[in-house]
Amino acid sequence: MQQDIALPLSVFMVLSALIWLFGRMLLARAASGEVEEGRSRPAFGILNNVLAALLPTSDAAKRIIDRELRQAGFYAPHARADYFATRNVALFAWVVLVAFTAFAVYDPQQELTLLILVIGIVFGILIFATPRLVLQSRARHRVTNIQAALPDGLDMLNMCMTGGLSLQMAFERVGVEIRSSHRDLATEFDIIRRHSEAHTMERALDLFAERIDTPDVRSLAAITSQSVRLGSNVGAAMQEYADGMRTNQRQRAEERGNRRSVAMLFPVALCLAPPVYILLLGPAVLELRDFALRENRSGGVLAVDIEALQQGVMSPRLSQTPEPPVAAPSP
Repeated sequence: MQQDIALPLSVFMVLSALIWLFGRMLLARAASGEVEEGRSRPAFGILNNVLAALLPTSDAAKRIIDRELRQAGFYAPHARADYFATRNVALFAWVVLVAFTAFAVYDPQQELTLLILVIGIVFGILIFATPRLVLQSRARHRVTNIQAALPDGLDMLNMCMTGGLSLQMAFERVGVEIRSSHRDLATEFDIIRRHSEAHTMERALDLFAERIDTPDVRSLAAITSQSVRLGSNVGAAMQEYADGMRTNQRQRAEERGNRRSVAMLFPVALCLAPPVYILLLGPAVLELRDFALRENRSGGVLAVDIEALQQGVMSPRLSQTPEPPVAAPSP
C-alpha cells in the first residue's frame, strides 16, 4: 500500500512546492516596489479579490486589519486583499494537503488517520493565526521606530522653519534628509506633505494621528494643528514637545529598567542557589566522606562487625532468661 501511494504523494508534494514558490515570487515582486502605471501589483493578480473573499470577515475586523496594515507601512489600496488572499491560499493549500494525506493512508484498522486530522487542525489554526501575529509584530515595531525618531525629526523641522521654510516645505526637506536613518518617519513625513497639498495641514496631521494611533502622536497633531490655526510659532511648539517626548521616553526607559531588575531577581536567584549550596554544603559533605572512609577501615568505629555486635547484644538477653520455678518437695 505504501508503494501505491508513494508516487501520487510525491507528485502532489512537488506540485505544492512549485505553487508555493510561485506565490512567493509574486509576493516578492509586490514587496519589491515594482509598479505598473504608478500602482503596485496585487499579490495574486486578477484572482486577488476572489481569493481574499474565500473566508467571510466582518466589517469591524476589516477596519482593525486596515489600521494594523497602515501602522505596518502597507499603504497600497489592495493591501487588505493581499493579506486575506495570502492567508486563505496558505490555509486552503494546507487543508488540501491534509485531506490528500488522510485519504492516502486511510486504514479502518489503524488510528493513523485520526492522528493526521488532529495534527492538520492544530497546524491549520497556526497557519490561520500566524499572518495576524506577524502583522501585529511588524506594526508595533514600526510604530516604536517612529516614536523613537520623532524627537529628532521635530528638531530638524524646527531648524528648517527657523531658517525660513514653511511647514510644508520643512516636511519635504526633513523627509529627504532622514530617509537613510529613519525610513519609516521619512515615509510618514512625505505622506503628511502630500495630504497637506490635497487638503490642509490640520487634516494631514489628523490623518497622521489616525494612522499611528498613539498618545504621543495624537498630542503632537493636536498641538501643531492648534499652532497653525492660531498663527503662533509652530517651530517653538514642536521644539518644546520634542523635549517633552525625550523626557517621557527617558522616564519610560527607566521604568522598564526597574521592572526588568525585579523580573531578573527570580532567574538570578535560581542561578545563584546551586553555587551557594555547593559552597556551603560542599566542605561538610567532603568531611563526612573522609570520616566514613577513615572509620570504615580496620580498627575504626564503623568497622565493627554488625552480626557479631548483634549476637553479643542478644546473648546476654538469652542468658538472663528466667528459669522455670522448681517445685517444692512434698511434706
